Amino acid sequence: MKYILLICFLVCLGIQSYSQLVVRIDEDKDYIQLLENRLKESKTDSAKAITALRLSYFYKKYQKMDLSKQRLDQGVALAKGDRMMEGIAKYFEAYSVLGTEDLAATDSRLISSDSLLKDIHDPEAKKYQSGVWIIRGLIKQLQGNEKEGMKAYINHALPLAKESKDKFSEGNANKFVAISLLNANERVKANEYLKRALQLFQEAPSESELTKLEGILEVNVILAENNLHLNELNVARKHLDASYDVLKNYPNSNVFLFYYYPEGVYYEKMGKYQDAIHSFDKAIALQSGRTENFYINRAKFAKFTTLKKIGKNNEAIAVMQDLLKSSTLLPNDRNNYSNLLAQTYAKVGNMREAYNWSQKYIQVSDSLHSAGFKKDLLDLENKYRSAEKEKQITQLQAEKQAAELTQKNQRLWVWLLAVGAAVFLLAFLYLNNILKNQRRTNEFRLKEMDQERELQVTKAFLEGEDKERQRIAQDLHDGLGGALSGIKMKLSGVQSNFQSADIENSVQQLDRSIVELRRIAHNMMPSNLLRSGLEVALKDLCTALSNHHTQIELQTDGLNQNLNQHYQVNIYRIVQELLSNALKHADADHILVQVIQNEGQVFITVEDNGNGFDLDHAKASNGMGLSNIRNRVNIMKGNLDYDVMPGEGTIVNIELAV
Repeated sequence: MKYILLICFLVCLGIQSYSQLVVRIDEDKDYIQLLENRLKESKTDSAKAITALRLSYFYKKYQKMDLSKQRLDQGVALAKGDRMMEGIAKYFEAYSVLGTEDLAATDSRLISSDSLLKDIHDPEAKKYQSGVWIIRGLIKQLQGNEKEGMKAYINHALPLAKESKDKFSEGNANKFVAISLLNANERVKANEYLKRALQLFQEAPSESELTKLEGILEVNVILAENNLHLNELNVARKHLDASYDVLKNYPNSNVFLFYYYPEGVYYEKMGKYQDAIHSFDKAIALQSGRTENFYINRAKFAKFTTLKKIGKNNEAIAVMQDLLKSSTLLPNDRNNYSNLLAQTYAKVGNMREAYNWSQKYIQVSDSLHSAGFKKDLLDLENKYRSAEKEKQITQLQAEKQAAELTQKNQRLWVWLLAVGAAVFLLAFLYLNNILKNQRRTNEFRLKEMDQERELQVTKAFLEGEDKERQRIAQDLHDGLGGALSGIKMKLSGVQSNFQSADIENSVQQLDRSIVELRRIAHNMMPSNLLRSGLEVALKDLCTALSNHHTQIELQTDGLNQNLNQHYQVNIYRIVQELLSNALKHADADHILVQVIQNEGQVFITVEDNGNGFDLDHAKASNGMGLSNIRNRVNIMKGNLDYDVMPGEGTIVNIELAV
């Protein structure tokens, strides 16, 4: 008999079994009240709809059918206009009629729900879509299509549950994959899915602790029974104990109906036959006030086999006679039970009853096999051939997939190693580049600092030189110049009293000496620069240096009279040095000097029509003239450019920051 008929009940997401037997610890009144309060307080139709639909599930679970119908209708009405909520409502509608209408009609509702939800990328939609495929898989199994049921669970319900990130849904999907594997007698594989389901149920957050406990309890019972089949008695005992730790607090729970059977089997396998019979009796006692169902019948059959094993055949006969009165037995089970009863009667020496029950066995066997015997043989053969072919195909596909997976993994490792090497190389190059740039930056900063320090030293030197020039010029003008003028005046007084050619020559020499002294003092620090400013000083300089052979033309524009005195001295000295060089070396008959200020920039141009000169030789010789010009330009953060045209002249362009 299929395991799905043994454990055909669903816990999560409001899915009820076809047999209408639901795992129920106790009525969760607090959670129902919480949902009712939420329904009243919710502001949006979608929030109200999902709450009403959840309530419809719980009311049906606790057999309050009128309230269940009321909340279902309310949820369906509120869901209209919202595609996702309409899909969820279709799912709850299918649940509400499961077991009361044709399975195909229920499946049609589920297909409609899946169609509405499949294109919605929302975790809530994926959770209920997973529930849709669980019920669809269950329907396929109840229709006898175990393979399609398994496909529904493993290809749809489980991936959708994982996509929803809802651990309770994923646990439920794992549980149904396991049940399908149990139906195929793949108990070892089923155990892995059951253990995963138990872990997910334990980790899942839940507003209803009772619902969570029901999920954990159900899987523990299934694990206990499966491990008994695998003869893992210690593991089975562990799951039985875990189940009882919960059940002992809920003595009226219907889960005892499922629990006592594996407990009895455990005792039977341990050789504790009286304890086993006691457990089966407790399960049978739960029949009182309940609709007859498979779980009671299997407890009776287990008690029968245990009594036979310990030689209590008369008691076993009584149990089997009671079992054969059941109206829910399948024909094949009834036939087997009749044969077993006949054998038991024979053991106690009651050959008449043994003969009667053996005749019933033969009659049932004939009725089962006469009309459809030939068809059954053909069906079995076809199924066998199909199974063998499918097994071969599956094996070949598995081998192919394994080979492809190995190749894929090898390619993946090669790719990962290549990518890792490339990333490492790029990181190395990147870090190396950063270090190089940092080194260049540091070198540039050091160079800048050295240049700045040199400029500061040069500036201090030139400023000190200018101050010293100014002091010496002042001393020459006021000291020596005054003394010579006094001597001249005394000699002129003597000359008026004594007419002498020697005295007259001495006075003339003194005049020339005074003029030369004033010229030297003026060159060292022109007094008109300090007194009248840069423009006047430049005019006087150009006038003083012009002669019959060389004409010097000055053009100025925008010079600020309030320009810093050090800047004025620098500009004056630069022009003075350029003119001195031109007069000494160029052999020019015309020199043009332009000094123009534009806000914070001063542009100096000195152009002559002389012979030009060898610029490289001049730089290499490092003469004082060019060096002084370059130092003063650098101090003022300026640019110096020579345009030398041999035989045609020289143009010097200077740009200074002021």
